Amino acid sequence: MSVFWLSSSALLGLALIAVPIAIHLLVRQQSRRVAYPSLRFLQPSQLAAFRRRNVQDAPLLACRAAILAAAVMALAGPVLQTPSRTAGYAARVARAVILEPGVAPEVAADAAGDAFAARTFARAQVVDAIADATRWLNGQPPAGREVVFAGALRRGSLSAGQLGAIPPSVGIRFVTTEGGGTRESVLRVLKSGANGVFLHERQVRLEDDETAVSDGVATLVPADMVRIVAAPAEQPLADAALRAALDAGLRWTDPAVRVLVAWAGAGEVDVQRLRNGASLVRMERPSPAATAATAVSEAIEGVTVASTEGTEPVRIGAEQLRAWTRPPGPVHGEARPADEGDRRWLWGVALALLAAEHWLRRARTGSAAVESAAEVRVA
Repeated sequence: MSVFWLSSSALLGLALIAVPIAIHLLVRQQSRRVAYPSLRFLQPSQLAAFRRRNVQDAPLLACRAAILAAAVMALAGPVLQTPSRTAGYAARVARAVILEPGVAPEVAADAAGDAFAARTFARAQVVDAIADATRWLNGQPPAGREVVFAGALRRGSLSAGQLGAIPPSVGIRFVTTEGGGTRESVLRVLKSGANGVFLHERQVRLEDDETAVSDGVATLVPADMVRIVAAPAEQPLADAALRAALDAGLRWTDPAVRVLVAWAGAGEVDVQRLRNGASLVRMERPSPAATAATAVSEAIEGVTVASTEGTEPVRIGAEQLRAWTRPPGPVHGEARPADEGDRRWLWGVALALLAAEHWLRRARTGSAAVESAAEVRVA
């Protein structure tokens, strides 16, 4: 069995025990007046220049010192690490629930279950929610830790790479909500045409089992909507790669976004001259040259496409979810224990000692009064 102190610096207060000891030793002792019938029988004596001070009431002093010690230790917050308590840590779970956008809050309560501690995280980007959940779990008292993903869980909403950001000791579980409903969105594609570059808007309707796409308007866009710059020797290849990417079509979420792609080796003066407020994407020269169009498309769509646009209407398969699922690991060794209620026993001891100190003081006062009365009778 060991002891963990929540506020170990408070133990410095044990030095206060010296205060009642100093008071008992340094306080001026009052001389008692004793009624005596005659002084002729008293023998003369020599007064000492110095007099040793002895503790007059050791039980009372010990009681006062114990009161201070119990109060200081209670403020320090001891947590007894007994075998039964350590086993209890492993039996409880701190659970972070990550909700997909649009999921009802009631789902979070069901996903949290009987968790020792639970909190819900809902962010537009799942990687941000995972980061928030991990930080919260790291700050929890000793317990098993688990992340629960709740929502429709469509393909593209989660990936093995995103789940890799969760520490191995943290469990992963999935709660799939019934039906995702119909989702409608606008898919914009930047594509070259006969008279220039056009931004096509397509209406996309996502169902649980199918996707319907209908063409919308096509708007002619300025020539500097997307540009590419490279070293003079590589500029023809760069221009050809961009033309091929525009022929195939580039997904473009925000019509106000402009992009300038700069290959390694491009002159910085040319880059700054052509940028003119556009989003700058720097990349290495693709190799081999046959992959240049694909590499340019991926680099541009990394800026122009929101991460949620890659989500498909079809759900992630149950087999894949089972492969990603894992139970909570061992209790995190560096987790800081919370106040488990051990300090209340020390506060109880301090209160009991206060009552004992009050009784000792009254008993001492009563004894002194009896002695004084007896001396008066003798006189």
